[in-house]
Amino acid sequence: MRNPLTACLIAGILFTPALRAADGALDYRFELSVERAELDGLSLGDDPDIERLDEEDYEIELDVEYQVDDRLYFFFTGALIDESESVEPRGEDEEVSGLERKRIGVGLLFGDEVGSELNLGRMEFESASDWWIWWDEELDAVRLESEYRSLEGMLAFAKEQARESTDADFIDPEFDGVGRVIASLAWEFAPGHSLGWYYLDQDDDSSRFAVGEFEDAERIDEEDADLTWTGVSYFGGFESEAVGVIDIEWHYARVSGDETVYEFDDPDPATGLAEVVERERGDVRGSAHGLLLGWAPAGLDDWRFVLGRAVGSGDGNPDDARDKAYRQNGLQGDAEAFGELYQPELSNIEVDVIGVEWRLDERVALALRRYDYRQRKLADEMRDVALEVDPDGASRDLGSELDLVLTITAYEGLELVVTAAEFDAGKAYSVYPDDSASYINFELVYEF
Repeated sequence: MRNPLTACLIAGILFTPALRAADGALDYRFELSVERAELDGLSLGDDPDIERLDEEDYEIELDVEYQVDDRLYFFFTGALIDESESVEPRGEDEEVSGLERKRIGVGLLFGDEVGSELNLGRMEFESASDWWIWWDEELDAVRLESEYRSLEGMLAFAKEQARESTDADFIDPEFDGVGRVIASLAWEFAPGHSLGWYYLDQDDDSSRFAVGEFEDAERIDEEDADLTWTGVSYFGGFESEAVGVIDIEWHYARVSGDETVYEFDDPDPATGLAEVVERERGDVRGSAHGLLLGWAPAGLDDWRFVLGRAVGSGDGNPDDARDKAYRQNGLQGDAEAFGELYQPELSNIEVDVIGVEWRLDERVALALRRYDYRQRKLADEMRDVALEVDPDGASRDLGSELDLVLTITAYEGLELVVTAAEFDAGKAYSVYPDDSASYINFELVYEF
């Protein structure tokens, strides 16, 4: 086990008694997680130097909340992390180790008839759905949340103020200079049925470049985008003695605005600078929609069947100044919602999913899902997938994936999740020697 993780454990043991002496004014928890993942077939046999991706993550997290009175409180979540990522057989590529700030700030509860909460600092933004993720990210922001009868609203202004961890020398280029207005409204119009409205306006004030200019390779941000996302969601549940329980998610989203995309040459090994070789600006007009159905049959309480489809628009004419391809907003966190291995962004793609979930007993659950992928419009690249190769642009058939997830809760606070996946490449990847890739991930989490 790595030395930073040992230091984390010692820090947790030493710090615990001090927290316990706070006479109940302080709520806290520790969470220790260890994760190991391996993706084989990263280039589908195209490049012998990048055949396998290995990832190791060690983390111990401290979550603290201090309640001053019934209205005012302070919160902090920090994590000591040790993360490494290597591409084999090339060798070690990247390692991150240090203290990561996740949440820190102040909260104020107020209002009687309209219950409200105001937060200032770094906080987490979460979506109502684990499948269609609007946002799953920690952001520096000021946020107001209010609740009145069956209505819940949120309004936030976000812009990164500092680097994410002690290991980083600067703010993540994808977040640096980006201001966001985030809003949502949820209405439970009937028991078990709700509608949601979402809004995100993004104004990117990061540096602009001209062709021929140079940028530090570590600070490269390939997109400057001033975009607006809007969307609606419906969540519903139906239950009968004869059929069982059926739950429905339906989502629709649009994105519009303008963006500038840069292409950089390989960085100079001596200076670490990369040259801008191409710059394209265009108007963005895209849309996406998705439907997910879940069914727990009557008499089979431990079983649940899933059927779904998600579609992100594509651009049929890449040579004009309008890009009709949808793209997610970059706040969706891990993109595993549409496949643990392929991990596509919802852009120029059709994803069909069918699955079954089985709870063997109170401590063991098994989930099996199959994903089928097709391009919406023929293209010789995908916006964001895990594989390090592009499709050939001659077929829309991207392939299929089978995911198996085993969750074991040994006892309260200790959980092991094992994920295995196999991706079978479609005709769009037929130019590559290998026709499949595999993925295995072990994650152990202990909360105390």
